[in-house]
Amino acid sequence: MGGTNFDIIVHSGRMPEEHEKLRGGEYTALPGGSAANTALGLARQGCEVRLVSAVGDDVLGRMCVEDLRAGGVDTSLTVVDPAAPTGMAIVLTSGSGKRMMTFAGADRDPAIGAVTPDDVRGVDHVHVVGEPTPALARVVSLARRAGRSVSVEWNGRDMSSLAGEATLNFMNADEAGRLPGALPGDPEGMARRYAAALSGQVILTLGSEGALWASPDGTVLREPTVAVEPVDRTGGGDAFDAGFVAAWLTGERSAACLRAGLDAALHVITKRGAHP
Repeated sequence: MGGTNFDIIVHSGRMPEEHEKLRGGEYTALPGGSAANTALGLARQGCEVRLVSAVGDDVLGRMCVEDLRAGGVDTSLTVVDPAAPTGMAIVLTSGSGKRMMTFAGADRDPAIGAVTPDDVRGVDHVHVVGEPTPALARVVSLARRAGRSVSVEWNGRDMSSLAGEATLNFMNADEAGRLPGALPGDPEGMARRYAAALSGQVILTLGSEGALWASPDGTVLREPTVAVEPVDRTGGGDAFDAGFVAAWLTGERSAACLRAGLDAALHVITKRGAHP
């Protein structure tokens, strides 16, 4: 459950300085959105996936939905809003770094609010990305009451209001370092603190240093990754979530789940676009 949008990604050798007019390199315009990216990643891993989201009744929205369907994602719970445009993200990337501006577009809360208990009982796992709205909290609660596992992508937001219901909490170390009570520069300590406070599993991605998994009992497992020169980091975290969740749902051990997430992220960040 979460966002579907259209990405405009501009590639540059570096980020511009204040007031500088920097000529960009290549640019790409492709469907994206964190939840859509993860849904496609899960389908690529062999999972059956339904996406609860929203797009506008416009050309970009139709392109996004067609891309999802072509990738094997069930879009029957994705709403087409005739009164709003499709959301958009404009990304400036220099390979190793990126800056992003997002535009909300079609409201996905009505689609999330329309999810029924039967919809939830028909799946094994619920993965959520986005603002912790009452509609999102309701579906997460339905999932837990039905005995379904839940993962929450924090994506730089404070998702602690949902975390009590979450089995897995995904965070990016840079973004988590800006959250309340964070410990910038101490990823293991930060992950332990969040895992204890949330009474849940915390999976923290560390960029070129890999990822770690912290449990409420204080256990931390760290997994390195392969050193690569990124082409475009857009969607790397979404791909990590997909690889990790797919492995976790099939009962893989902790290290293998981290490895699967890292490998999925490498597949994306060494190409252009969020789900090449």
